[in-house]
Amino acid sequence: MKRDPQTVSNIMRRVKSKNTLIEIKFRNILWNSGFRYRKNCVKILGKPDLVSMKFKIAIFIDGDLWHGNQYKNRGFNSLEEQFANVSNKDYWIKKIKRNIERDKITSDKLRKEGWLVIRIWESQIKQDISLLIIYIFK
Repeated sequence: MKRDPQTVSNIMRRVKSKNTLIEIKFRNILWNSGFRYRKNCVKILGKPDLVSMKFKIAIFIDGDLWHGNQYKNRGFNSLEEQFANVSNKDYWIKKIKRNIERDKITSDKLRKEGWLVIRIWESQIKQDISLLIIYIFK
């Protein structure tokens, strides 16, 4: 289904970058498990969604579309294939690839500074959040 540019713009304008329902659900489970953190910490490179200063843990909850995982969830082989029928496909492919590269650079720099960096796809949280948390903090 092809959408006109104004419809796409209206949809994208409503996409939240922080305090999404997925993030809130994840945070609540962590908090109720006794894990204490700071939210959206601007003092740490990349502004992780959750940070434990005590344990030097930076957690990023990456949206599938913006960080380059959505094409896999939708059964495509690449970003290029996902955006093949989009009028401004070059813009989206370039934007998402830039986000992927930025994420890698940020994670590498934080690790060099001694941080444990955890990156979680929003789709992983949607699948089974309790198993995900057990796996991460075992």
